[in-house]
Amino acid sequence: GTLTADGNQWQLQACNSDSHYRLIPSAELQAQLQTLSADSPTSLFADISGTANTADHSFSATQTYRLQAEGHGCDDPDFARLILRASGNEPAWSILQTPQGLIFNQMGEASLALPYLEEQLPDGSANISTQANDQHLQLWITPQLCTDSMSGTLHHLRAQLQWNTQSFDGCAAFGALRN
Repeated sequence: GTLTADGNQWQLQACNSDSHYRLIPSAELQAQLQTLSADSPTSLFADISGTANTADHSFSATQTYRLQAEGHGCDDPDFARLILRASGNEPAWSILQTPQGLIFNQMGEASLALPYLEEQLPDGSANISTQANDQHLQLWITPQLCTDSMSGTLHHLRAQLQWNTQSFDGCAAFGALRN
């Protein structure tokens, strides 16, 4: 939803809802909000989980998936159809993981749709890989806080992409289809 600064507190409005909740952030989320709001944004997009209390209109956050000051928020056209989004900079790249396959985007190149295999590891990491059309892609996802080097967006996952013979670092976050 959208987080809006209201004095020393944050108000949460869930996507596609008129309801507002007073955010009760975890210590980690509080530190992240202070970092992102240091550049004076009064509104942020937050993909968080927790418990809503309708009696006092509060929301106790327990997990942060993504916090961002710019870019798509509730209006993200891809969020509802994604399992995962990973991206990095210099050079710009992104991978959209959907139930139908991967969509690999690179700056200045046509998008590639690729089949994939996903291996979940006991430590919460995952490896997503494909070998199609003489291309080799491996995406390693690890549960580790990651800050986008261009936008400052905070993600709960770190991504490392191996594309043919090149390696790239980036960040990742779950989409709405992640179980």
